[in-house]
Amino acid sequence: MVEAALIDCLDRLTNKVAGHGAAKGRSSLQELVTRHGATPVDHEAPSAVLVRLGPWKDQREQIEPGVFRSGLGYREGMSPQELADSTRAWWRISPATVERRGIRHAVAVHGGVTRGVMAIGGWTQRGNRRVFAATPVTHGPVFDEWVGSLGRRVAFRPGHQSPVAYWPWK
Repeated sequence: MVEAALIDCLDRLTNKVAGHGAAKGRSSLQELVTRHGATPVDHEAPSAVLVRLGPWKDQREQIEPGVFRSGLGYREGMSPQELADSTRAWWRISPATVERRGIRHAVAVHGGVTRGVMAIGGWTQRGNRRVFAATPVTHGPVFDEWVGSLGRRVAFRPGHQSPVAYWPWK
């Protein structure tokens, strides 16, 4: 942990791979408060698609005709629209399963904590992956259930490899 924190303090580190334990480096006070202050998701929370995001990567990409995102993953200080754009594309997900389960929202999860929620709109397909239209939800009952002021702690099932999961667990 000390090594990870010291590496984070170096301005011109050129390693392309963060390395083992990179998530344990320097964090802002707000990130520490969020990470340790988040309460568990209520088992009665509304159904949702949970999308696990990794660390932020700058990568400009077209996600719909004329619509680009500047990167993917999660970084502190993202706008709700940046988070929605990062969360909504490109996943192996079944729109039929989403509809059959009555799911109307997707939830961005990073580091085991929910970071944002968005309403799911229509779907577009590219190969065997899909992108959904996403409208950020920044207040109201669904936001309070899934994010609130600090996010909610949610643990994917052990061994769950896919970054996408359906809530409630079944």
